Amino acid sequence: MKKTIFISSILATLLLTTANPASAADAKFKVAVVKGAVGSVDITKGELASGIEKLTSNTSDQDFYASKMSLCVAYLQARYNDKSESTCTAAINSLESLPHANSKVRYLTALNYSNRGVARYRKNLLTAALADFKAAVAIDQNPITNANLASMRKLLPAAKVETVAELAE
Repeated sequence: MKKTIFISSILATLLLTTANPASAADAKFKVAVVKGAVGSVDITKGELASGIEKLTSNTSDQDFYASKMSLCVAYLQARYNDKSESTCTAAINSLESLPHANSKVRYLTALNYSNRGVARYRKNLLTAALADFKAAVAIDQNPITNANLASMRKLLPAAKVETVAELAE
């Protein structure tokens, strides 16, 4: 599939979903999957086991960006936090071959950093989550990335972020 057609079709069919809340604070984060990607209908319906099965058994589509993005969200929704973080990273890495000057690629990359930020937040990797949300906004300011960064900042007062960052160094 040509990259231009691929990116256009993804952008035209992006779906948003709210991460299943573990607490009231979690409900403020949004994640994105690609409509029409393998398993995406199952994921948006909350049929996570079916979506994950379709995505992991579809070997012809494993390197396709949309599948990686959808699998990241499916693992995130199913609370497979280690798998969601690594799969979000794989989705980010799969975009490296595309021209980053393209605004659509930046948008999709930003959404994946934001998705990975939610995964890292769930693993209590607060500094890493904040860094992903900041990276997402730096790549592309859109309603999803802006809202997720704002939610993280509300959950994590500045003084605590600095303390966590100092401990991480």
